[in-house]
Amino acid sequence: MSDAKLSSQSAPEIPAGDANDPARDFAGSPAKQRRTKGRDKKDMAQQGPKKPRRVTRDYLMNYATWYLERFTASRARLEKLMRGKIRLSIAEYGTDPQEAEDWMKSVLNACEKAGFINDEAYALGRARSMMRKGKALRVIGADLNARGISSHLVDDTIVTLRSEADDAARNNMRGTDPNRAAAAAYARRRRLGPFRRPDQRDEKRDKDLAALARQGFSYDIALRIIDADADELEDLLQIIDGL
Repeated sequence: MSDAKLSSQSAPEIPAGDANDPARDFAGSPAKQRRTKGRDKKDMAQQGPKKPRRVTRDYLMNYATWYLERFTASRARLEKLMRGKIRLSIAEYGTDPQEAEDWMKSVLNACEKAGFINDEAYALGRARSMMRKGKALRVIGADLNARGISSHLVDDTIVTLRSEADDAARNNMRGTDPNRAAAAAYARRRRLGPFRRPDQRDEKRDKDLAALARQGFSYDIALRIIDADADELEDLLQIIDGL
């Protein structure tokens, strides 16, 4: 082929957006995306914090509905969250504190009436979950108190939990302290004592006793669990598995 013919043939053009376009590959590369994302974050930081929303009753109701669709919560927990919204609205827009307080109480009462918040069910559900994870009863009670559950309801929840544990126990284990069952469950979950490899038990014994003590169990209970054989704990674990 002659030089004239070669020069007359132009190189094929790559259409904009073509899959083989090197520029397009670079634009969509992970490195490019990371740089773009980094600039977006920097721009947002320079813009400053986002302005809070002006609180109205409708806003509080929408917020409560949105939150409770995603999380279970006690009345006290939801109230704490809404009070945070109200404080910001008062500072930013001069919202009337008493009016906002009335809106909040109205929303909380409406949520309770509709069954969206139920402290009794919340407390018992959380208590069961914590016991299955191997938490001592006094730790469970302290946790519920910290979440705004009233003292009398905490006491009722612990009584119910003891009753359920007794119902789940085999006949020969009726009346057993649920703390023993919870300690066995924690040992199983963390592979302590009888759930360790046999060659590690003696070496780790003191460490395992301390681990149960940190979970709120008495030394006597910790000793009985850590020094037991795994087979001896089956009846106790039956209580936890039956909750």
